[in-house]
Amino acid sequence: MPTFEFVCINCNEKYEIITTLGDEPLKVCLKCGGTLKKVFHPVGIVFKGSGFYTTDYKKKTEKTDSEDKNKGEK
Repeated sequence: MPTFEFVCINCNEKYEIITTLGDEPLKVCLKCGGTLKKVFHPVGIVFKGSGFYTTDYKKKTEKTDSEDKNKGEK
């Protein structure tokens, strides 16, 4: 179940609420009755670089028979 963070606009009280995605989000602060705003955070994992598919999982090219023969003749 996802955890959502809310902050009160009036008193800056923070809440971490575990709910299902279908539940109605909290709108009223439990402490002062003010309006709650959902807090968004950056993603916890970031993929940088030229790409993991290209560097890690790319299929090796198959060598042709002529390339194999040339290696054996050296």
